[in-house]
Amino acid sequence: MKAASKKIFILILTLLITSCGFQLRGALDNSFDSIQIDGGSAGLTKVLKKKYRQSGIEIRESSADKVIEIIKDEFDKRILTLSSTGTIREYELNYLVLYRIKNTLNEWGPAIRISSRRIYSYDDQNIVAKQEEEKDLIKGMKEQIIRTMTSQISSAK
Repeated sequence: MKAASKKIFILILTLLITSCGFQLRGALDNSFDSIQIDGGSAGLTKVLKKKYRQSGIEIRESSADKVIEIIKDEFDKRILTLSSTGTIREYELNYLVLYRIKNTLNEWGPAIRISSRRIYSYDDQNIVAKQEEEKDLIKGMKEQIIRTMTSQISSAK
């Protein structure tokens, strides 16, 4: 009886996992073969170009199928809370990207704004650990923005 209940449990678990819609992220699904990316910080454009190269899309300096202009790409860090003694308790990290896409009529579309915000606690006793946490948060914010950008660029006409 135990073997049968184990098999039923595994079957139910398998059905639950497959029915939830979980699927690994695959390559970008694009309807274009080349892209031109202008503006933005070196770090952002490097990662964005790498993402497209990995998907088999050619990066061009001119006359590409899609043209992207990154108008604003800025990172901001500010103090969010202080303790009663005046030491920093929390920081707020903000990452903003403003870009636009050239449409098929060779006209610029409206500016698209993507932002990401993270809050993290700070501790003077663990400076190195908190610096690493901040780097990881910034990396995650950049990845999130790039995922959103590639999705929006793919669906733009």
